[in-house]
Amino acid sequence: MTNKPQLRLRSFTPKFITFAVLLLLPCFGKLALAQEKPASAADGKFTPSLDVSLGLDAELTGTRMPTTTFVGSNGTGYTQVTQGASPAAGVFGTLHQSFTPWLGYNVNFGYTRFSENYSNGQESVPTSTSTLPVSSSFIRGSVRTNMYDLTIASVIEGPRTKRFNTFVQVGGGGLFFEPIDSKIGATEETRPAMVFGAGANFKLSRKLSLRTEYRGYFYKSPDFGLADITPGLTSTNQFPVTRLFTVTSSPAVSLVYRFGRTGPAKPVAQRP
Repeated sequence: MTNKPQLRLRSFTPKFITFAVLLLLPCFGKLALAQEKPASAADGKFTPSLDVSLGLDAELTGTRMPTTTFVGSNGTGYTQVTQGASPAAGVFGTLHQSFTPWLGYNVNFGYTRFSENYSNGQESVPTSTSTLPVSSSFIRGSVRTNMYDLTIASVIEGPRTKRFNTFVQVGGGGLFFEPIDSKIGATEETRPAMVFGAGANFKLSRKLSLRTEYRGYFYKSPDFGLADITPGLTSTNQFPVTRLFTVTSSPAVSLVYRFGRTGPAKPVAQRP
């Protein structure tokens, strides 16, 4: 009986959690300071606010299909690769703090599970004078993976009303891929990513708001440590991995809780 290779995945999630905690410690320190300083409308000064949100999002990654053409003395060769991911739903959270009425930052973190899909198709068309036959091949494969994301973004506040405000964000961070399929030899991988997006908050009460937003991630697709297509090997001995830049769109909705006072401070009674 042959032993199938197994991945040691247990070490990956603790690393992500440790990294997230270390990154968020300064933010919780600012949270304590923000709660100690109540908002006051009497002095006309802006008081930094801090809120957290938790919600659901969708992970939508389009399929890329670049094609290359090679023209030789014996004919023309075509190669087309595809790279995409299956649609999926995930959970995410955001820690937001504002420094000024129009500027702040977001710490975004989330989790989802989906399949990365790859294929490689090749065709050779000989010239009319060539004795070579027409040949073609096609290989495809998928890797199921857990994906954790952790990003930090600058936030610029847009137009607002008493119950409604808008914002845009841009920043960067990391996407952490943890493959579930161990039979093909896939390994864990981290990809740097750029995050960008826009959204709006609708105030439900003094503490709660409903947030809808769009976030996009620009990054290079993971290859999970797998080998490229090698000419001459059969489909059972290789896996069609591509390493193309891609964009994952993530529309989301979440519930927001705001810390500290949200209105003017109560007047202090003067002693006679």
